Amino acid sequence: MEKKTTCLEGITKVLEEITYENMPEDVREKTKECLADFTGIFVNGTQKDTAIALKNALSEDIAANPESLALWMGSTARMLDIDDGHRFAMAHPGVVVNSAAIAMALKLKNVSGKKMVEAITRGYEVYCYQGRVINPSAYLKRGVDATCVCGAAAAAVVAGTMMDFNETQMEDAISLAASLAGGLNQSAIDGSAQKFLVAGWGAKLGIAAANLAKYGMGGPCRVFEGKLGFCNAFCPEPDLDYLNNPKLVWDVRNVYMKMYSCVRRIHATLDAVKELVRDNHIGADDIDTINVYGSQFLYDAGGYDPKDMAQAQTSVPYVTAILMKYGTVQDHLVHENLNNKEISEYSKKITVIKDPEIMALAEKDKSLWGAARVEINLKDGRKFEKTQIVPYGDPELALPADAVSEKFIHHVEEVYDPDYAKEFWKKLMAIDEAEKAEEVFASMIQQRLAEGGAA
Repeated sequence: MEKKTTCLEGITKVLEEITYENMPEDVREKTKECLADFTGIFVNGTQKDTAIALKNALSEDIAANPESLALWMGSTARMLDIDDGHRFAMAHPGVVVNSAAIAMALKLKNVSGKKMVEAITRGYEVYCYQGRVINPSAYLKRGVDATCVCGAAAAAVVAGTMMDFNETQMEDAISLAASLAGGLNQSAIDGSAQKFLVAGWGAKLGIAAANLAKYGMGGPCRVFEGKLGFCNAFCPEPDLDYLNNPKLVWDVRNVYMKMYSCVRRIHATLDAVKELVRDNHIGADDIDTINVYGSQFLYDAGGYDPKDMAQAQTSVPYVTAILMKYGTVQDHLVHENLNNKEISEYSKKITVIKDPEIMALAEKDKSLWGAARVEINLKDGRKFEKTQIVPYGDPELALPADAVSEKFIHHVEEVYDPDYAKEFWKKLMAIDEAEKAEEVFASMIQQRLAEGGAA
């Protein structure tokens, strides 16, 4: 009788198909964009008091320890809540995958840019394989944050690829990381540092698992499908067909880029509000009420008067009020207005309502958890409506060609001068030409570690 292939063996075989040489050109470019997007957000995030506190909390030579460096970088970039994500796998692969890649490049030395691109692409692929299997029910019904739960194995793949693991070592790294991973989403309700720390923790755990696998330590062979394994622990309604049939998707193609500093489920709402206001020349003072109709998931983000950044980034009324006042939703605005009475009062005009049609739509296609119908009622009696099924940045509604580079330059210019930002972008988009990938990042990391107090 032929031995049945485990899911672990299956996804590891898929990863072997991903080499720099056989990547489609658009996959290479998207991977480099994801790396650049993460790097720009991280650079800006290092100015935050919380990022400096985390750096100092680690109290060691972070630069020499890839686990600590990845923990700091991944968590710092996640603080701004403008990092990439995946609608089908949910949560945030980029903060885990890219922080692990940069940390390992700096540790190993002499890793080529092509190898780094290959490792990152593989990381996204294994993250999305796990996330597509367990979500959305892992998030919605178990409170699981895939950022770490799926990110740990993804970071292990990144590290293992950069360490030139063989098939057995890669299986050990994946299974060990997946069996040790965790992370909850209660911070979306209560707030707290957990919201951003899961990103760095996943990267740290993945690197640690890869280092252990190098010496022959691994996890269970049926880590994903086993009775006491990953799917049963984290997910009440897994996609068993997807689980049992791993296949090459090049899933980095489906990664979205964010333009607002808040949770993704609110972005369709913000896109609809922004277009209605722009197209109908509506001023903030013209509005009597804004009704946002959506699924239970969107309704759950309808709270008022957030007490910290995690709550603020998950409040439809609060971030919509920020958008109406400033025309954008950026991290510093979300933070600066936490106790602003004007924003608090304006947010009371905005109500989130469960809508049967959108709830049915989200039930039919479980990836449409953020769909919204927005109704703006003006003081003069006029009413405007728009339905936004997916936000801009998803594959169906691609961002303008220069949007990601402009976003990167904006973030980096918060710390460095414009010429540095533009040159850094060029280096990142040509990283596959670098013989030593660490040289692209080394001086920036040293400078960011030196700012705001030594670690």
